Amino acid sequence: MKCLETFVTDEIRQQMEARLFLAHPSAHERRVLRYAIMIFTILSKPFHLGKKKRSLLYYAALLHDIGYEISARKHDAHSRYLILNDPFFSFWPQPERTMLALIAGGHRKKLGPELEMLSPGKQFTVRQLAAILRIADAIDYPRDESLEIREITLLRHQLNITVHSRVSAMVVERVAKKSLLFKEVFEMSVMVSEE
Repeated sequence: MKCLETFVTDEIRQQMEARLFLAHPSAHERRVLRYAIMIFTILSKPFHLGKKKRSLLYYAALLHDIGYEISARKHDAHSRYLILNDPFFSFWPQPERTMLALIAGGHRKKLGPELEMLSPGKQFTVRQLAAILRIADAIDYPRDESLEIREITLLRHQLNITVHSRVSAMVVERVAKKSLLFKEVFEMSVMVSEE
C-alpha cells in the first residue's frame, strides 16, 4: 500500500479500507487485482504508466463487482453508478472519482457517458486501465482458484500471458472476447497460452 499515489491520502485510504468490500475483498476481486497489477507492471515502462494510474487500477479492481449488490446482470453499470453517486465516495477527489467509476464500471462492456466529461488525456487513461481490468477479469472468468499466471511478456505488438489451469481453454476464449479495447488502446494483441 505504500506505493499508492499522491491523491490517495492516508485519510482516504483508511476510509476506503474501512468498508467491508475493501477490507475483505472476495477471492475473485483479489485475483483480478493481482492479475491486473501483473499486467500493469509489464506495461508500465513502455507505456509510461505511473503511480496515479496504478492507484486507480488498484481500487477499480477491488470495486469492479460492487454492483452485484444491486443486480448481477448489469453489475458493471451498477458499479459505475454506485461509485459516482454513493455518498461514501464523496471524499474521493474529482476527476479521479469519475475515472474510478468508469474504469470499474467499464470492466465488461461500455465505459459510460461520463467519459465525455473528462479531458482527452484522462479519457485515454480510463481506456487504458479499463482495458487492463477487462483482461484481468477475463482471466478469472472461470473462477479457478488454482489458475496460475506463469509468465507475462511483451514482444513486439503482442502481450503474451502463459497460464496453468484446468480450464485454460475457457480463459483463452474469454480473453480473446474481451481484448478489443486493449487492442485499440495499446495497439497490440493479447495471446493467452497454456503451460
